[in-house]
Amino acid sequence: MSASTRSLRGLDLVNVFMADVKDGVGVYLSVYLLAEHAWDPSHIGLVVAIPALVSILAQAPVGGFIDRTPWKRLLLVAASAIVALSCITVVVFPRFAPIVAAQVALGLAQTIFPPCVGAITLGMVGHERLPVRIGRNESFNHAGNLLAAVIASVIGWFISYRGIFYFSIVQCVVLVGATLLIRERDIDHELARAAAEDSAPCGSTRAALGALLADRDIAAFITAMCLWNVANGAMLPLLGQKLGLDDIEHSALALSICIIIAQAVMIAVAPVAARLADRGRKGLFLIAFLLVPVRALLFASLSNRYALIGLQVVDGLGAGIYGVLLVVTMADLGKGTGHFNLLQGTTYAAISFGVALSSILSGYVVRHAGYSAGFGTLAGIGLLATLFFARRVRPGRPDSAAARASSAG
Repeated sequence: MSASTRSLRGLDLVNVFMADVKDGVGVYLSVYLLAEHAWDPSHIGLVVAIPALVSILAQAPVGGFIDRTPWKRLLLVAASAIVALSCITVVVFPRFAPIVAAQVALGLAQTIFPPCVGAITLGMVGHERLPVRIGRNESFNHAGNLLAAVIASVIGWFISYRGIFYFSIVQCVVLVGATLLIRERDIDHELARAAAEDSAPCGSTRAALGALLADRDIAAFITAMCLWNVANGAMLPLLGQKLGLDDIEHSALALSICIIIAQAVMIAVAPVAARLADRGRKGLFLIAFLLVPVRALLFASLSNRYALIGLQVVDGLGAGIYGVLLVVTMADLGKGTGHFNLLQGTTYAAISFGVALSSILSGYVVRHAGYSAGFGTLAGIGLLATLFFARRVRPGRPDSAAARASSAG
């Protein structure tokens, strides 16, 4: 089965408009609540953290549900509607209880987007064409992030922070339209869960999760992805804080430029990484791992703001490779299990945990020892992650879970 041109173009557009929608304009929520509603910073910190906490708890069950359901397009539509309603709530009811409820709903919606798009992509193109297609997905995703960052910055600077939330609502509506361009008949739902021809129907999520984590290659891969994000997750926020030490007035603009530079590099890197992926995953993945401690050490040692901003090229290179190989390797490891989306959900939960731990740990170190120590700590974790990946992870291209198990001895 070959997907139609209309469905493939729809998938392109889904990735463009999902880029900003899936994050729920969280980066602007804290500024909006502080600047326009004078919220207490402790309350802001709590509500901003809620989606990540919900994601850690809900991501694996949502992935298991995506394996079982044929209504993947409807899930994307529902998630888009939830994000839009959350944005409306923030603007219309900027009080603590409604925003807590909106952030809980937003966290649940955010768990749907990455695994659902990954499942639809695999179900449309299959394993052989997946690396190139994921490279294309990532390029469109980064282009969407770049465009959204520019537009949101202009709206926030010249109009108001409230306008950014209306912009996100418009994106949600367009995302629904893009999703409906994908024809249902172009999605093979058995292929979308990486099922073998003789795979049994999806059973208990708990039992399937236990079976996945019992696979040493899968457990090692998930651990490595968590460690990568412990090292990398807080890097950009810390950079923004460091840039603000000398020029608080323009720190938001500097941070926006950092995001734009990184996303622009990722647009170019993603398709190249996709083409190189078929020559071997591990060496390419190691580059993405090595660049994290290198970047952290340079952030720790440099003080020139232009050099610090320019180093976002390194972030774009590493994250561009990582974004492609993450999904491709999950598909490799999940092939034949029938639980690709449960594997996606579990991995994304570990990633969310890693990002949260990165923020907590680096914040503590910076508070007691300064920014150089904070970046140095992240560099040390990045080096540990690189060594762990090099020794324990085998992101090859096995034909099935059974073949991988037999090769392990």
